[in-house]
Amino acid sequence: MSEPTIPNPGAGEVRIKVLAAGTGFTDSFIRRGRYPDFKGPLPFTPGYDLVGVVEKAGPDVVLPREGQIVADLCVVGGYAQYAIRPARFLVPVPAGVDAAEAVCI
Repeated sequence: MSEPTIPNPGAGEVRIKVLAAGTGFTDSFIRRGRYPDFKGPLPFTPGYDLVGVVEKAGPDVVLPREGQIVADLCVVGGYAQYAIRPARFLVPVPAGVDAAEAVCI
């Protein structure tokens, strides 16, 4: 049995360890093929939004920093253990805010 490969971020990207993912009406629209902003190939990983900790930054990323808690409106891919996302789209989550609560905002 092989170990799963954890992806590495490229230029302008970070790897996020997902702590919480939102579940919402948009996910059901995407699954039905009725969401206009997603026409990607099937199968796909649902998860419209996520909150997680930046585990690794790409070579040219200054912010966010590794260890920082961030939120992202990723449209798909939130229902995963790890997500590779463009650093420029991430929003910092203030200290003390619960990840499950932050993903709802």
